[in-house]
Amino acid sequence: MKISEVVYENIHGTSTTEVAVKFDCSKAHPCTGIRLQDVKLTYRNQPAKATCDNAGGTAFGYVEPTSCL
Repeated sequence: MKISEVVYENIHGTSTTEVAVKFDCSKAHPCTGIRLQDVKLTYRNQPAKATCDNAGGTAFGYVEPTSCL
């Protein structure tokens, strides 16, 4: 299944794991058109981390963790 054109907007909170944003998409059907806008996620009062595999998109406004798209 191909995932595309998904918007994550105005999301704020804390993560129970260090990696708060994880896009793990297929090589055969990469995720496309992902949009992060005004996202702030922390882990233990520190910026969380993001990982991306086979994912593409854009980030707008304040985005934490730093976008890997």
